[in-house]
Amino acid sequence: MLLAKNCFTKDNLKTRKTIKLGTLYEYRKIESAQIVDKDEGKYSFLLKFDGTVEIERRWFSLMFQGAIGLGGDEHHPRIPGAMSAAIHKLEMVGGDEQIIKVRNSSASIQREALNGFIFCMSQVRKFRDAVGLFPDYDDCWYMTTTKAHDLGVALSILLRDRITSGRHSGNHIVDPNIPLVNLSIHCRHELVSYLGREIHISDTSVFTADHFMDKIWDMAFVKPPSFLAEKEYRFSFTVVAGDRILIPTVDNVVLNAEHLVDWAI
Repeated sequence: MLLAKNCFTKDNLKTRKTIKLGTLYEYRKIESAQIVDKDEGKYSFLLKFDGTVEIERRWFSLMFQGAIGLGGDEHHPRIPGAMSAAIHKLEMVGGDEQIIKVRNSSASIQREALNGFIFCMSQVRKFRDAVGLFPDYDDCWYMTTTKAHDLGVALSILLRDRITSGRHSGNHIVDPNIPLVNLSIHCRHELVSYLGREIHISDTSVFTADHFMDKIWDMAFVKPPSFLAEKEYRFSFTVVAGDRILIPTVDNVVLNAEHLVDWAI
């Protein structure tokens, strides 16, 4: 398998020797019609429970936060970014300390990821499979999928160095008023999930409530099915100083990636 990066010839890693990280918010307003997603990082779902469905109590509390609460749920997991729920129908038919049972219920769930840096590629089987994915681009470079982890680590180091040097030079990447104590970059990389706006879960469904919550935990990796052809493999970078997540104050950052050129095919 290969990771492909469609681009203009002038921006090819092998030519320019740089890699540009954009942000989720930049992709909402970018001018190129072939890659713009005005709802990048946010999505609304109609979640339907058909029949009687068991939901882990911790997920139930998180799923319906702001709409309903259960006693003793103060330790339910936190989720990055905004989340809200509007219940259309909720019939609770049982449960215990671990499980809540609901029947024929539905709710609208809205999720939005925190803004952060991302780098997008496409996972393809052969070189030719990347041709035409983004018709406006006239070039492409590739990397084997076995290099994905190494690429994530390398870009994390470059981004950390860029934030630090920017703080010293006045070219700030994050809020200059926040101390860069124990600055670290956390990279998650995987295939994007393409989910429809209506999700059905039943007692016989392969797609469970656990699967749903896992998919929407990080909305940086969820897009509508209309983008399925992109076959996107995404790298998402979270900037942390101490115990605080830092949000980018710029739309993008260009990293000097000359030492990564040999990885490109």
